Amino acid sequence: MDIKKFYSKCFQGNVLEAINYLESFENNNEDILELKQKYLHRFITQDEVLKIDSEDPWIEEVLKCYYKYYISVLTNHDVQECEKQLIVGLAKTLMMNEYKDLDEIEARLESIFGEKGYCFLGGKTSPYRGPYIWKTTNKEDFLVELPCGIQKVTVFFISEFIMLSWLHFATFGKHHTGGWAKEEGIYYVNADNKKIDTHSADFQVWFLKHEAQHLSDYAKYPNLDGSGLEYRAKLVELIYHPDTFNKLETYINQSKNDNSLAHPYAAFLIINGLSNILFGKEFVGDLEKWNTFDSSSISKEALNLFMENERVLSGENCETRVD
Repeated sequence: MDIKKFYSKCFQGNVLEAINYLESFENNNEDILELKQKYLHRFITQDEVLKIDSEDPWIEEVLKCYYKYYISVLTNHDVQECEKQLIVGLAKTLMMNEYKDLDEIEARLESIFGEKGYCFLGGKTSPYRGPYIWKTTNKEDFLVELPCGIQKVTVFFISEFIMLSWLHFATFGKHHTGGWAKEEGIYYVNADNKKIDTHSADFQVWFLKHEAQHLSDYAKYPNLDGSGLEYRAKLVELIYHPDTFNKLETYINQSKNDNSLAHPYAAFLIINGLSNILFGKEFVGDLEKWNTFDSSSISKEALNLFMENERVLSGENCETRVD
């Protein structure tokens, strides 16, 4: 069984498909059998006793509302209906008789969590709702090299989470959003509360360059949609990361030709674009075939795709091709 393929289905927000993939294999080892049981109890029989890292009854009720929503949307229930049920549950917990929508409810949640010593970021991590709730924030400034210049950024290192949105829930904490960019800077999710090696390739490329590219694009192209933003940032990772083939494998596994899913669709566009350039054909998903090219060739073509996209967006800021 390919565990990366299993989690890639969770990334796409389809836990039932991930469970079906697990159950398609026989003679699994003890770890896989344990994983099956965890997913069955959480998403099928729904009799898991969910752990909540708070002794505050009000916080417990809020988190339970989101957990119920996560289980519903991740098992293919109608998203709009799930959001309506989330609104009902949260409004009851907040004792709000009048409200316009979920954004208004989450604004109220942000205020109350702030009074309790927590930061609360609501909204959507495509394709589902799901907040990030944490206690500690530290910051540091960096200068980041990107394909079209230097980006100065402030990084907010955030830790002591009690909720990390739907992907963390869908993967039992194995995967989660690594961070995000906002006008004031970029946020690094330190989910394990560990010391961070800011010189590592993962931090410098997977996080810092990826999110710095978002920050640059927010200013330059404010109307660029989520998949467009992710396409450019993921290309930046391929351009700079020393482990190019690991990135390719990740993108192949994540890929889905569905523009409602920003990350999977961006990964699909990248693999499809590089396949056309290097193989002269549509999407090539066999990693062994990519091994016929060296890492620098793939990085160079990723840069060419980025430059071409920049030319389309701006018409003048960057050259079209690097030879």
